[in-house]
Amino acid sequence: MLVSRLIPLRRFGAGGFFRLALAALALGGSSQAAAADTKDPGACLPFSMPDSATLFKAQKKVFAHYFYPFPLSIGNKPADGDYYNAQYLNPQGENGKHAALGGYLRQRPLPVGASSSADWQLRNVETEVRMAIARGIVGFTIDVMSGKEAADSNSHLNMLFKAAKAVDPRFKIVVMPDISALKADASAVSQIIAAAAASEAAYRLDDGRLVVSAFNAGLNPPAWWQSIFDQLSSRGIKVAFVPTFLGWSGQAASFAAISHGFSDWGTATAASSDNMKRDPSLAHDSYGKLYMMPVDPQQYRPKDSIYWESGNSSAFRSAWMSAINAGADWVQLVTWSDFSESSEVEPYTDATLRTDIGTGFYDLTGYYAAWFLGGAQPPITHDVLYYFYRREPTNAASPAQSVANKLTGNAAAENNIELVSFLTAPGTLKITIGGRSFTQDAAAGISSFKVPTAPGNPQFSLSRNGAEIFSFQGPVQIFGTAGLPSGVIDMTYWSGSGSKSGVCAL
Repeated sequence: MLVSRLIPLRRFGAGGFFRLALAALALGGSSQAAAADTKDPGACLPFSMPDSATLFKAQKKVFAHYFYPFPLSIGNKPADGDYYNAQYLNPQGENGKHAALGGYLRQRPLPVGASSSADWQLRNVETEVRMAIARGIVGFTIDVMSGKEAADSNSHLNMLFKAAKAVDPRFKIVVMPDISALKADASAVSQIIAAAAASEAAYRLDDGRLVVSAFNAGLNPPAWWQSIFDQLSSRGIKVAFVPTFLGWSGQAASFAAISHGFSDWGTATAASSDNMKRDPSLAHDSYGKLYMMPVDPQQYRPKDSIYWESGNSSAFRSAWMSAINAGADWVQLVTWSDFSESSEVEPYTDATLRTDIGTGFYDLTGYYAAWFLGGAQPPITHDVLYYFYRREPTNAASPAQSVANKLTGNAAAENNIELVSFLTAPGTLKITIGGRSFTQDAAAGISSFKVPTAPGNPQFSLSRNGAEIFSFQGPVQIFGTAGLPSGVIDMTYWSGSGSKSGVCAL
């Protein structure tokens, strides 16, 4: 058993436990993963994360939506041949079930090695909790799709309760019955909520009420929910309901009487994220309710052949600023781990198992979560550059899959390479790709620089007064309109960062 898993987080602070979490990921993993905890964390974050006590005591909360079908390991096998690599990322995986779509997934979690521990699943969930805490996330909202999750002591739900309690009792879990899956099964919903009420790890308000959300809560009317809450109340379980809607403002009036707050699932486009800045005041002023703001990095669903244009990191950063500037009470990151919708902020990789190609949204979460929870923008202590780009343009050919991707949402397709700078002083950013170099003067603070995509590996650099401070190469190769060598579509925004100390590899 890894000793570091038994050490309480509060003794180290968020940054210290982050390094322990990375060591846990590296145990028994690939050569790339084994070197993870040797990387300078200064390449990942442009500041020092606040101590965990500061994050947990904040009145505001940052939750991340936990989707349990995609754990760190499936089957406890070496990562290079596990179910993710052999099946989900393989266009012909699962007996060709997803061949027309080019495969089920385009990303996977960072690799973990096969463990000799009988409770390897629980240990992996504990690692996820540590990783979340290290970036300012103070709890998970867990999507629960079956009453069996409540009844089985070894279920994903109950493992998460155990993991949260073991890693840090301040990290809390909010159950979110998935009404798209459960429909009108009131017995299952009651069972799920009762299971949460029995756990010390479940999030409760100061008055003792159990906080409960629900995905797509509006599928059932308020009277249906009220009957469940009444039945639970008769058993001594008092609920503070914060439903999550697919379009909350149209449901708010009818649900106001039974709700402590409101939330929405959101949309991963920059325009929609900016428009959300009106929502907290509407919830506060019109209904007297708290508001949990959705923050979504990207939405690309190979399983449905659709994607939303998030504009590299624009949708994500815009949603965070809407939450910060508009006075949202809570944030829900949509999601922590839904790899089937490419919406995970958890670090991700592909079949190569590289640990430096899916860290950007995770690391940006640390900065913006600290800002949101602390109420003031954290000072930037050293320069860090973050990249976000796709490995092919949106009009690239895909001869190996028969179903084409479709753009949805309210934003036009973009084909750009983005460099997001966190600078201590003004500097000049440069992106070199396809034999061309593009420069932009950037002010101290946060800036975004976008250039048109082109085949090759982009080179990124920061200069001041004509002298280069540092540079690094984007590790993901970009292909042209002929498409990827695999012949399938990949609309993922791959991401990472670098600084004077090196590149961020987790």
